Amino acid sequence: MSYTAVTDLAAVIYSSGKVFDGLQTGRLDTETFLRSGSIEGIASRADLALLEDLRDVAAFVLTSAGDPIDADYVRKVNAQITRSGPLHPGELRTASQNIGVRTRHGRHTPVALTPVALQSLIDTALRRPDDTIDRAIGMFIDLARAQPFEDGNKRTALFVANSLLIGADTGVLLTIPFDEDEPSVADTFNDLLARAYLHREDRPAAEYLRAHGIVAAPGR
Repeated sequence: MSYTAVTDLAAVIYSSGKVFDGLQTGRLDTETFLRSGSIEGIASRADLALLEDLRDVAAFVLTSAGDPIDADYVRKVNAQITRSGPLHPGELRTASQNIGVRTRHGRHTPVALTPVALQSLIDTALRRPDDTIDRAIGMFIDLARAQPFEDGNKRTALFVANSLLIGADTGVLLTIPFDEDEPSVADTFNDLLARAYLHREDRPAAEYLRAHGIVAAPGR
């Protein structure tokens, strides 16, 4: 499967923007922006900054398809988020920053990762005795939970997971569960991800992603 344009990852970009960052721009206007750069339908400056960042991450993932997924690669993915994310894109957060994330089940403040620890996390995820889709989902959950960066962690984790799927030519993409007409889809996902963060209950989140987040790649 050859991915040639960021519009091939429109479903990843749109679902991520909606669930993680409250994107207000609609699906068609998002796709128009990704295809032509037109900002006519963009709802706000914040949406524009977010979509520009997600477009840049998608472009990076496409141009680096097949590259080894290691700590340096993950840092490069985060480094694309320059307008709507971390103050220091691509740099690991430090313990002194005390960065965490609020969830409905409490605050999650994981230990800051060193480059060696980040590499170990990635190696462990890649060694899982599962199929590529399950490894990609596990990679997403592990990276999102670890919160390696100051900001943009879930976006980074999602695109790294898709790098794995694209590089292995699986013909599918990982999106974030979202339904325009049924808010409970994203709400359930956020609840399950919070439980994975705080209680390491990974299986329900992984199964939900497999059932509601895997979509066929364009043209497949």
